[in-house]
Amino acid sequence: MNSNNTAAHREITHHWFGWVTVPGHGQAWARGHVTVPLCAPREQIFRLIAVWLRERGCAVPADLSQVITVLPGQITPADDTTPRSA
Repeated sequence: MNSNNTAAHREITHHWFGWVTVPGHGQAWARGHVTVPLCAPREQIFRLIAVWLRERGCAVPADLSQVITVLPGQITPADDTTPRSA
């Protein structure tokens, strides 16, 4: 049997926001978006957000979901050719 199922290759973009701590500066409002495979677990979304925050000098709590809100995602159209960051 052959399958043309392309759903596994689809992506979903989640917008996120929340207050984070920047050592030496206090609280800061952070927001952004993350694009992951449609089948990615929620933990992967938070790991990617944590990496982004750490790269910018933010303190990241063990349970990032306590300070960051992730909104429901929007599925990227199959014919979208928007470049993705590595």
